[in-house]
Amino acid sequence: MRCISMEMINLTLLQPFIIALFLGALLGFERSFTSRMEHEELDFIGGVRTYALVSLFGSFASFLAERYIPEILLLGFTGIIILVAISYYISYSKHGESGITTEVSMFICFLIGVTVQKNHLVPALFIAIVSTAVLYLKRYMQRLGEKIENEDIRGTLLFALVTFVILIFDPDYNFYMKDIGALGAGICERFPELADVKVINPFTVWLMVVLISAIGFSGYIAIKILGSRKGIGLTGFLGGLASSTATTVTFSKRSSESGHEELYGSYSLAVLLACSTMFPRILIEVIVINAALAPKLMIVIGLMTIAGFFYCLVLWKKSREKKVSDVALKNPFNLMPAVKFGFVFAFIIFMARVTEVMVGESGVYFISVLTGLSDVDPITLTMSQISRDDPAKLGLATVAITIAAFSNTIMKAVIACMLGSKKFRKTVLAGFGIIICAGGVGLILVFLV
Repeated sequence: MRCISMEMINLTLLQPFIIALFLGALLGFERSFTSRMEHEELDFIGGVRTYALVSLFGSFASFLAERYIPEILLLGFTGIIILVAISYYISYSKHGESGITTEVSMFICFLIGVTVQKNHLVPALFIAIVSTAVLYLKRYMQRLGEKIENEDIRGTLLFALVTFVILIFDPDYNFYMKDIGALGAGICERFPELADVKVINPFTVWLMVVLISAIGFSGYIAIKILGSRKGIGLTGFLGGLASSTATTVTFSKRSSESGHEELYGSYSLAVLLACSTMFPRILIEVIVINAALAPKLMIVIGLMTIAGFFYCLVLWKKSREKKVSDVALKNPFNLMPAVKFGFVFAFIIFMARVTEVMVGESGVYFISVLTGLSDVDPITLTMSQISRDDPAKLGLATVAITIAAFSNTIMKAVIACMLGSKKFRKTVLAGFGIIICAGGVGLILVFLV
């Protein structure tokens, strides 16, 4: 009796079955919805209950195979094969469908249950979510397939090649000042403290090249699927989570290309969305490293965020009222702008490191300006760490991070002026001006409070 009662209260034993049931139901919801939309009736193979039970069956078969009958897992999978074969035959004879999407999803559902029982919860959850998303996005993928051209295939292959190159570089390999030949030796002889300054990290630089390329390419795909205005806006928002500078480079360049002039409003919205999304990202980084810094910084960064998103809302309403026709986009992958930006990124980081060594702590603000020209993350993380170790430097950290945000915003304004079209420049500069003014007001409030 004691053993039985202990087994009854051992709820951890039931967790894999509950999770498998839930993940199977997730796939079943999508299949039920799609089947009802396409055939106005449920699929023969079933819906939520069937998929939930198949996943539970996979989990239970794996449980029994581990403890009692090893062969039962293979027998269970064979049973699913027979069930799927019958489903395919009836679907083909009843609806004339030759696709096997539903059948493959049933196999995946069974294997998700097995994976959960093996205590690999993260892969199981990932596969379930991705599979559901792929099934749900069927209509969008079909729309994309109808629009694919030969140039798209070439661009995809080039992007894949560029992404592969990053695997060649060692993330921990750095070129130091002392490693760049006679020039480096001469500088190090005059300034010995610069001998160990990192000149460049090839992996980091090429990672930025890949990032810029990925944003441009994902924007192109989004435009293909969703249309010009929706695709660009979504890419701008997501680009701000990854690299607002990269997003600015990409869409500034595109706004000046022939045939894209009428999309200046949408491209401006993408850039300003990306830049506005950067500010909440800064706050998240600060909270993770030093939550005590967040209250003061929240005043400045919060006002910049509100100003940026409010201007984006106004811009979105204007662009929504104005009908924008889809543009026939060509050559979605452009390598040279990304490579050029990689060189600029490497140079600015190098200069920031040299200045830090030569000037020391008194040059924090100057370093913030230099670092902010390329990326606000390094100075944000550095000053968060410094202010956590020494709470007396919370004010210093607030100003330094704010200056970096100003510097980064101004740099993106310069990029927009250099690469963008005339109408694009006017729209974006107005937005950047409002954001910087809001940040200035926030900085004054910080010192007054």
